[in-house]
Amino acid sequence: MIAGFVLSACVIRDLNQDLNELEDNYGFFKGQVSGGDGQSNTIVALINKENGNVESVRTVSHGEPVFALLPKAEVYAVAIEDTNADYVYQSGEPAVLIDDPHISWFGDLEIDDRLDIPSLQVQEFRLSAETTLPDSLDLSVEALRENTNRADNFLRVVTWDEPAFSAENIELGMWQPQAYLRDVGFGLYVLEEFDADKNVIVMVHGISDSPKVFRELVEVIPDDYQLLLFNYPSASSLEYTSYALSEALDELVQRKDVGQIDVIAHSMGGLVSKGMIYQASPDVRERLQLFISIASPFGGHAAAAAGTKWAPVVAPVWWAMTPGSEYLQAIDGLDLSAGPKHHLFYTFSHERGGERQEDDTVVSVESQLAESAQANALAIYPMADSHVGVMSNDCTLKMVPAILADGNAAVTVPGC
Repeated sequence: MIAGFVLSACVIRDLNQDLNELEDNYGFFKGQVSGGDGQSNTIVALINKENGNVESVRTVSHGEPVFALLPKAEVYAVAIEDTNADYVYQSGEPAVLIDDPHISWFGDLEIDDRLDIPSLQVQEFRLSAETTLPDSLDLSVEALRENTNRADNFLRVVTWDEPAFSAENIELGMWQPQAYLRDVGFGLYVLEEFDADKNVIVMVHGISDSPKVFRELVEVIPDDYQLLLFNYPSASSLEYTSYALSEALDELVQRKDVGQIDVIAHSMGGLVSKGMIYQASPDVRERLQLFISIASPFGGHAAAAAGTKWAPVVAPVWWAMTPGSEYLQAIDGLDLSAGPKHHLFYTFSHERGGERQEDDTVVSVESQLAESAQANALAIYPMADSHVGVMSNDCTLKMVPAILADGNAAVTVPGC
């Protein structure tokens, strides 16, 4: 992480160019649905007028806000109350079509470093049974995969050699997030065909990393779990990354009706995960059982503060990573007493079994043990290892399965 904040001239150029392209070529959509009977989920889709591609699709409950980062294009919007839960529009289902939805194109906004999402105009969708859409619209995962690339990264089976996890794409996500979103995109992947009868574990990596950091841990997790690997560009704002994870899990719950969701997060992934929990829908929140964080900087990182103050170009993620940021204050106030149960691992050495230090080579112990994180944790586990070394530590590989087996209390493992 520290190396990630050392800006070379090339990195400054790439990041500056990438953020300029983001401003020129993207916009933010903010919508809300009303009308209908409010008893069924509503599907909101933004569709490219030129090629018919679904640029964004979201399953929401009544009154739930809808957000989307969109590439610049002429789009129309539809919302359908999916009364029979088949993700296909049938005549008679309450619906609405908006030919020219309001999208806040970044190039038209006066943005001072950060986008002020609360101030953006809301597109209202007022559902009506009197509305008839011109064509049958299939927004099932199968149709989205067949007809567009919208669902390519949703529950797709991958191996550890997945190109999205490559060193090149990790670098791209850190310094050219717009290019990453265009070429790779957020992903919620599986290592085997999805089985909705299994309890789910979502694994969330940290900054300048990929799901490969969990490779050894995956080997010790029992086969009766369905593993999901969340992948994202490191430089993307934590507000949007955590929303993307929340949105993906909500789609998972609505489309697959899974019973239980556990979360294992490393490093900054703990902040992404906590942000996801903060904004999770009731359907997701009630299924979240365990939250296992490993070496997470809950108090932020001083290098991010230095970056926002001194760097000629600021990566969006640094704002939220700055100690005392609005994002950290929001998730600090998250009450986990009703779940999920938080098991917190913190690392305090520069090598495995080494002496106690003030940091783990990357994150300070003080940040990992932020007061609010300790207050919300069911159990805290000190680990004499480095920031990355902990992920292959024998004690980690023994304790995590023990927590999964019974996370209602602190676990103990002989020798750990």
